[in-house]
Amino acid sequence: MFDIVSIISKHTAFLENNLKKLNPNQRKSIGSAFARFYFLLPETTECIKHYLKIKITEKQFLENLENDTLHYFTEAVKKYDTETDPYADDFEELEPMEVNIISGLENCANASEKPEFAVYNFLLLIDILDYFENFSENPKYWNKLLKEEIDFQQKIVEQISKGEIMDEKVYLERYKEVPFDEI
Repeated sequence: MFDIVSIISKHTAFLENNLKKLNPNQRKSIGSAFARFYFLLPETTECIKHYLKIKITEKQFLENLENDTLHYFTEAVKKYDTETDPYADDFEELEPMEVNIISGLENCANASEKPEFAVYNFLLLIDILDYFENFSENPKYWNKLLKEEIDFQQKIVEQISKGEIMDEKVYLERYKEVPFDEI
């Protein structure tokens, strides 16, 4: 089986080197592509509503991302981070996938402003597939997806680094049939 741990530092360096000089429009297209992916994960809108106390659909998120009007989302994340007391009696610890959803969408919301958020999105997708590999009843399936994803990222990042704009539906099309709800 493919061992992600053995190549993650080299892949991270590859991403950082190739994504640091992107223009804001390229980074925004990366954010849009990954937002579509995060909304494929189970209960994304419910997670946002429950923890961040805002109601948003995928369509609204994408429209607001396009119009640079997601400040309310990033403010809700900041508010959650500062007001959450892990020692309170009513503290609810986020499940790993809930952390991934909120972190991923925050990465998307900040993608056009800072180059490192593009890298974070690519790496988080790898983490998500690795999570499913570790906790599913079919780790070989997820391991195969993980290996394919690393290869795919290499190709797509090379294209983007040459000035192309990322197809914003590439991850939606790539993962829309994947059974993320089976864990």
